[in-house]
Amino acid sequence: MTALPILLGAPGLAGEPELVTALTRPGAPVTVVRRCVDAVDLLGAAASGRARVAVIGPALPRLARETVARLGSENVRVLGVAAAGDEVGRRHLRDLDVPVVSLAMDDVDAAVLSLASALDDPEAIGITPRHVDHDPVESTAGSLVAVWGPVGAPGRTTVGIALADEISRCGTTTLLVDADTYGGTVATHLGVLDDTCGIVAACRQADAGALDPAGLAAAARSITSNFRVVTGIPRADRWAELRPASLGRLWETARRMPGVCVVDAGFSLESDEDYLADTRTPRRNATTLSALAAADTIVAVASGDPVGMERFIAALPDVRRVADGRPIFVVVNRLRPGPLGRDARGQISEALARHAGVHDAVYVPDDRDAFDTCLRQGRTLAECAQRSPARGVLAEFARKLAVVSSTS
Repeated sequence: MTALPILLGAPGLAGEPELVTALTRPGAPVTVVRRCVDAVDLLGAAASGRARVAVIGPALPRLARETVARLGSENVRVLGVAAAGDEVGRRHLRDLDVPVVSLAMDDVDAAVLSLASALDDPEAIGITPRHVDHDPVESTAGSLVAVWGPVGAPGRTTVGIALADEISRCGTTTLLVDADTYGGTVATHLGVLDDTCGIVAACRQADAGALDPAGLAAAARSITSNFRVVTGIPRADRWAELRPASLGRLWETARRMPGVCVVDAGFSLESDEDYLADTRTPRRNATTLSALAAADTIVAVASGDPVGMERFIAALPDVRRVADGRPIFVVVNRLRPGPLGRDARGQISEALARHAGVHDAVYVPDDRDAFDTCLRQGRTLAECAQRSPARGVLAEFARKLAVVSSTS
């Protein structure tokens, strides 16, 4: 039987030199193609295509969630090894979604048999990270709402902030995440003036396998007792710090928190893989796409004018494709007679029904003065424009959304 070629990245594992010696004996079930000193070395060896499996230990320097994701992109499966009794090491690997086998390193022959058995088990190394068995964790307690809108500033951020604030006023704990990688402005709208980047801090924790609900809450800023905000990247050129694997963990963690997480998801639905030959490269639009894919509910925001409707109707099929059957609520923002003349709502309603199959949109009247006041004061509609007609519509919709989210 042909020996299985593996990469070994387990520096610091007790008995690792003896294990390597045993694995290089004639007739051994595996062939160690390379002993890797850190994650960079491991990824370089994986790119050579000489190995099918990477066996890694918890002390591998620079090991992160992105390492595991990139190994997968090279079609290299991952198995974690930890010394028997090393619960800290096992936990670290499991937090990175890596299946783990314990090795009794005081008996090298037994350790080799245990490793060979695990490598021969397709259930151990033939599954994707999201299906790896974990120790019992908190069940999903909350829900995720992604707020999307097409290019052209339809008011996605103002709608997202208003919905998050109004949901929190229903007594539901609410977390708002700014995930716009092209120009997020949630912090500016809410008067958060420091340079702390909450989403980068959360993604760094996720990449290290350390993000949990407490860590995500710590990365957020309190607006009210029920309303917290994870601020976005302060400069658009920092988008590469938000890696797909870390974002996936971020959304999973947000859904484990009680209440509702509202994500300002940006606008671009273009799949970067369509034009990038190297899919290991960080993808700018992965933030939007991953948020929509992870959401329980999607709020799609359109601008109430001819240009805004054209852009929205053109992009809506892509949103539906990503949503894969999950509910999408359409919000027509800044509804006004100016660009359309009389009966603007009727004209838009007819266009949505005819061209997009949308029959139950929420229509938010244009109230520029109220939103200007909010921006000037760094406060929400409920705080500085309680009687705004826009606030009335958004508050009613938020109550409906809170009910839907509680049952999703």
